[in-house]
Amino acid sequence: METLWWIEDSKLGMLVSSSEWGYPIVLSLHALGMAVLVGVSLLLAMRVLGLGKAIPVTALGPYWSVAIGGFVVNLFSGAALFTGSASTLFFNTAFHIKLIGVVIGLALTWWLVKICVRGNGEVSTTHRGIAGGSILAWAVALVAGRLIGYFS
Repeated sequence: METLWWIEDSKLGMLVSSSEWGYPIVLSLHALGMAVLVGVSLLLAMRVLGLGKAIPVTALGPYWSVAIGGFVVNLFSGAALFTGSASTLFFNTAFHIKLIGVVIGLALTWWLVKICVRGNGEVSTTHRGIAGGSILAWAVALVAGRLIGYFS
């Protein structure tokens, strides 16, 4: 607990939790980063599931670097948000579920990128299963993230 309180009492923790604009700015950055990351991930997953068949799966490769940018924004803004209330988030079940959803979503999306975008562009039944799992993982992460404020 002492470490968590130390994180909250840091300059960044105080900026996020105690200033008028700190939390809204960091939360907005987090939402934008998530929109980019999850948006590109869902775009790829939906294409693998059969939407937009006229677009080759391999054409979606350049968008992955945009998604990585969204991930970087999310990583830093999420860490900043954590510093604002580390002592409560550390024990929050919805926060744990969100983190698990993000890790699984990232892993499955990376797998799709590796197989479909950087490969030969062939989409198999296995790829469709991975795409469905990716969509589910991102949905879990988003819903759990929204529920963090309601769990203790």
